Amino acid sequence: MDELTRKVADTFIDWGADLVGIAPVERFDGAPEGHRPTDFLPECKSVISIGLHIFQGLADVWGEWDQPDKTNTPYLFYGYGLTNWEGSRLVNRMAKLLEYRGHKTLAFMPTWISSMTKYFDDTIVTGEIMTEFSHRHAAVAAGIADFGLNGLALTPEFGSMQRFNTLLTSVELEPTPLYDGPPLCIPEACGSKCVKVCPTQAFSATEMQDCVIGGRKKSYAEHDNIRCAYAVTGLVQGTGSRADLEIPEGPGQPLHFFASMASEDIHPYTKAMLDNCFGLICGDFCGKCLHMCPSKKISRKGLEGYDLAGRYSSLARNPLA
Repeated sequence: MDELTRKVADTFIDWGADLVGIAPVERFDGAPEGHRPTDFLPECKSVISIGLHIFQGLADVWGEWDQPDKTNTPYLFYGYGLTNWEGSRLVNRMAKLLEYRGHKTLAFMPTWISSMTKYFDDTIVTGEIMTEFSHRHAAVAAGIADFGLNGLALTPEFGSMQRFNTLLTSVELEPTPLYDGPPLCIPEACGSKCVKVCPTQAFSATEMQDCVIGGRKKSYAEHDNIRCAYAVTGLVQGTGSRADLEIPEGPGQPLHFFASMASEDIHPYTKAMLDNCFGLICGDFCGKCLHMCPSKKISRKGLEGYDLAGRYSSLARNPLA
């Protein structure tokens, strides 16, 4: 491995990243036009993906506001808000170090509503919510992860329990291979739990959507972005918030969702959360498809003979080991 690639990966791990992978820009040739790395950074040669692990206790304690022994606030902050800030901080530091060496860099904010507003006109027409750049697709392209039925990027180390950030750069780094290990998602073993636990029935139990990464076809469940958005923003029951909005049957209706966000009928405690800290300090009310996904537990048996030592992972450099 070339020296700079090793230094970049090791530095990210030393700073606090749990996973690091590198994709050559050609692996994004199948991405939608307007969302490829070179659409934003024409000089891009490499895409660096980092993952930050979300520790399991956040998922185990998650629950509804009226359950005495449950709380969703640890997940809201440590599982979303702080994790997004930490990943951004690491990418920001590395971007400047590479720039000092004469390489151009570009980073995108963690996927949140601010990264979607550019496409809201299209959302009104199509019902699809899009961001400028997909961190989970970049993680798959960089070999860190593979897609689960829920559309999340799953890893052999942590299952669904991580978030990703990405750095685009003009330097040509040595790529890591695409994930080629045992399946990380086995829907028949969990009964497609992500489909069942979604409070807005945003996942299709039968329809799949495809994408191509590095010449390989990837598939995951069709997902209604607007129905999901009601859960993300805590407007419905089953998301840990106190709101109890009734949403229309059928495909998500963008105009109804946007109007609901501004409605005075939202429970005042939920509205206070949305107005004061949502997305910056804290994150998704819901996230059930992430923190209730059993992929890590179910995939353990198949991964027993899989060599994790060849991956850039904090597990190999645990100071407590």
